[in-house]
Amino acid sequence: MRRAETLIALGLTVGAAMLLREALRLPIAWTSVGPGAGFFPFWLALGVTICAVIILLQSFRAPAAAVGGRPFIPAGAWKPLLIVFLPMAAVVAVIDYLGIYLGGALYLAGYTWLVGRHRWTTVVLVSVLVPLALFFIFEKWFLLSLPKGSILEYLLYER
Repeated sequence: MRRAETLIALGLTVGAAMLLREALRLPIAWTSVGPGAGFFPFWLALGVTICAVIILLQSFRAPAAAVGGRPFIPAGAWKPLLIVFLPMAAVVAVIDYLGIYLGGALYLAGYTWLVGRHRWTTVVLVSVLVPLALFFIFEKWFLLSLPKGSILEYLLYER
């Protein structure tokens, strides 16, 4: 387990350091219209870097007896992991057609119904209200246009 923790921590450190370097190419200070474009990426990357270094140091300090040769992902954990990962990968694969909002709604509906075993009212409320809230936050508040996909583009603009 120590080897997996070390490799993940190293990967996170390298990735976060690259993001940190890219964020520093943008203004991170306060500008006349608010925080600079690199403000949020800088602090996010710095936080991930700090956490990754802490994990790395802990993996080096772990006693060898605690490692015990156990696998990083136990045999029984693969099924729940794949139940979450495969539908997510499928939504990402068809993001051009579904978009962020419709794809997210379908993923949330499937997850809350199949994995969470919630009632239909909860499934509908979560899968409709979360993407709707994200739409208003990103499209209306931040004025950031996220990919809507060809289906939503057709429904919204081709009529």
